[in-house]
Amino acid sequence: MASLIWHMVTSGGDLDSFLWRSFQRYGDVVLLPFPGRPHYLLSNPDVIKHVLVDQGVTNYPKPAAPRGALFGEALTTSSGATWKRLRRMTQPAFLRGRLLSQVPRMVETLQRVLDQRWEPYLRSGAPMDVVREMSWVLISVMGQLVFSEEPPEDIREAVWDLTASSIAPRPLLAHLPFVPPSLMRWDHRRRHPRARSAVLRVNDFAWETVRRRMAQPAQQEDMLGVLIDERDDKGERLNERELHDEFVDLFVAGHSSAGIGIAWMWYCLAQHPEIASRTAATVERVLGGRTPTAEDLPGLQYVSQVFSETMRVHSVATDISRVAIKEDSIGGFDIPVGTSVTISPALMHRLPKYWRNPDAFDPEHFSDEQVQARPRFVYMAFSAGQRVCIGAMLASTIATLFAALVLQRYRLELVPGKKVVPSTGGTHYPKNLWMRVLAKPAASTP
Repeated sequence: MASLIWHMVTSGGDLDSFLWRSFQRYGDVVLLPFPGRPHYLLSNPDVIKHVLVDQGVTNYPKPAAPRGALFGEALTTSSGATWKRLRRMTQPAFLRGRLLSQVPRMVETLQRVLDQRWEPYLRSGAPMDVVREMSWVLISVMGQLVFSEEPPEDIREAVWDLTASSIAPRPLLAHLPFVPPSLMRWDHRRRHPRARSAVLRVNDFAWETVRRRMAQPAQQEDMLGVLIDERDDKGERLNERELHDEFVDLFVAGHSSAGIGIAWMWYCLAQHPEIASRTAATVERVLGGRTPTAEDLPGLQYVSQVFSETMRVHSVATDISRVAIKEDSIGGFDIPVGTSVTISPALMHRLPKYWRNPDAFDPEHFSDEQVQARPRFVYMAFSAGQRVCIGAMLASTIATLFAALVLQRYRLELVPGKKVVPSTGGTHYPKNLWMRVLAKPAASTP
């Protein structure tokens, strides 16, 4: 326990490096010196499959999150029978065919964002707060996909305030078992004074939108329309409260990880100009200056690989944790009831046993050949098992389309003197990432 506290203090709260050192010293299954119940770190794909798939329902279920002032019992926060019902009713909104049919809407929205938000940066030369701008991009896209509207300005600001407060690193006191929750809530309000009013505004907007849409005689072709029309195995629809919770889950929570992942992608491309050149050349070869379509996505596979490699090197997800509700045995270790097990995507994404060049930024890690040669439950950017992120394909599609559209127009340059700091709070994000939007270099003539 003392070693953990000392490490967290001296490293500024960098838990990933502590887990990496623990793995290097002790192997695939490590008893961690965390306070409270016994806690194991798991770093073997077969063991991970055992926890998330083989016994994912019977012994290691994901616990439901407590209802808050805004987030309720939705797909990502529920468990058990409620989660199974919501998963079945939400799944039609994420079917491959339906998502691909929405590509024109995504492209139109992304182009509008570039015209309205990025062109002024290009003309003025002013630096861009990349994480905040990617939040704007994803809020715009999810507004169209979830409820077919351009989100109002105050809602965009409120969602950003919520995002900024949720991703910020927790104070070191939060890692200690004896600190009362009331003190941490007070500290959160002190550090994020705009978060409370943002919760109230987004909550009101969610209720207004859901109630207005439920009153319509026919629904639009968007995610909210699918949820309103869908019925469970008893023939029942989601009620008003359930629709509110799913709306918030899709619109607010659904935009954050993809937006931060795309922000990291721009950082990685700026750090690796040769890969940026190949990515831009792929876009030019496939599109030749025209607007991307769903049919172009296979040809843009290398662009998609760049996003996947970004999510490997800079895993947005922090950890996957479960608590055993029955006795078990893992890797020769007895797992009593109440034992916590943790899987670190950041750790799994660095293991030399499964990645040819784990310390390099190499999109070829996601070539068909390397993907097929790698075991499952090694790449976990979108979790794994039953609780794998339902929006993984959507996030990759948005990232690929947006990268193609940006690289047709611009190149992004890191602002000198602004040191990017990898930070971990509710997610892993690039703090202080500022870039300039520059015109795409003119093609050289022979």
